[in-house]
Amino acid sequence: MPDNVKNESAVNTKKAPKMADFSTRVSLVELIMILMLVGLVFVFYFGMKQLQIDKANEAIAQEKFENIIPTFQKIIEAMETYRKADEFGDYPAFLEELNLGDINTNDFKFEYSADTYTITAITQPAFGKAGIKVIYNLSDKSFTVEDPTPDKKPTIKDEWLPQE
Repeated sequence: MPDNVKNESAVNTKKAPKMADFSTRVSLVELIMILMLVGLVFVFYFGMKQLQIDKANEAIAQEKFENIIPTFQKIIEAMETYRKADEFGDYPAFLEELNLGDINTNDFKFEYSADTYTITAITQPAFGKAGIKVIYNLSDKSFTVEDPTPDKKPTIKDEWLPQE
């Protein structure tokens, strides 16, 4: 036998590594697609949870605000009654002249300005954010809201104001 011819049995005993089956391999693109889908599910799930939390907090703030509307109406009615009974037809100089008792709550503090004829309810920290002003102008008979930081929650929306 010539030297350049090799023994076939030696060649057959050496096995080449087999390639993995293509149906069970996951490529990098497929792995990225799976991770993107999982990420989307988490984004929507946690986003919806946060939306539910925000809506619940907004409902609490709206309820707290709606609880002071009768107090506003009581003050406005007392102001108009005082004005009709006053010999000069003027509003009182102070809220205390109306003898309404304690009108302030944990969430709101009421103030009156005789110069501008405005009744102001200012939110307190118990509301969730201090410093929001709900202003009723006795001359115009209109409500306005002044929020120093409207981006921070909770806030008072214009839709919650009573319509006259």
